[in-house]
Amino acid sequence: MAKALKMVFKLSDTQTATVSLADPKAGLTKAEAEAVMTDMIAKNALVVKGVSPKAIKAVYIRSSEDQELA
Repeated sequence: MAKALKMVFKLSDTQTATVSLADPKAGLTKAEAEAVMTDMIAKNALVVKGVSPKAIKAVYIRSSEDQELA
């Protein structure tokens, strides 16, 4: 099963940007991920169409599984 860390940032009241990282470390906590996101915001490390994120909207791990067709 594949896993990806999804970090969702608020660009404005209606716009968001999502950064996906494959295979996050086991035992990653919300606090650890949010600390990195806060640092990214503070350092303007992410710019989308000329706009830097203003806040964190969400952070989660998405699991997916490929299933071959018979």
